[in-house]
Amino acid sequence: MKKPNRLVTFLFSLFGQAWVYDTTEEVAELIAKNSVDTYERSAQKHRQGAGRLTDSLAFQPGLVDLHDELHDTWHYLMALQQQARRLGHHDLADSMTRAAVSTDAVMEAVDQAAVRTVPAAGVPLTR
Repeated sequence: MKKPNRLVTFLFSLFGQAWVYDTTEEVAELIAKNSVDTYERSAQKHRQGAGRLTDSLAFQPGLVDLHDELHDTWHYLMALQQQARRLGHHDLADSMTRAAVSTDAVMEAVDQAAVRTVPAAGVPLTR
């Protein structure tokens, strides 16, 4: 995979551009590499953060923030889908639609989890 060095990436960003790949294999390899490279750091960061939660209400701010991020992601995916369809890239638009539908399902599950952070009547808070 012929990924540019940091200087080239920085120069591209100055002009509002980004490096793109020419083959499906390169794109798949990049996505896999990024996932592997960030896995341990992300997992550790989130485990440590979750380890500091002491009661159900402590989950609420993070879940609400996550819901907001997912909502923004849904809008982004829909905008991409609409533009792909306008440009005649129907397979790409269909993929974006599936991603938006999946994001909506995750957003709904996060919404339900956030609501469940409020303790039921009679359940004591532990702080």
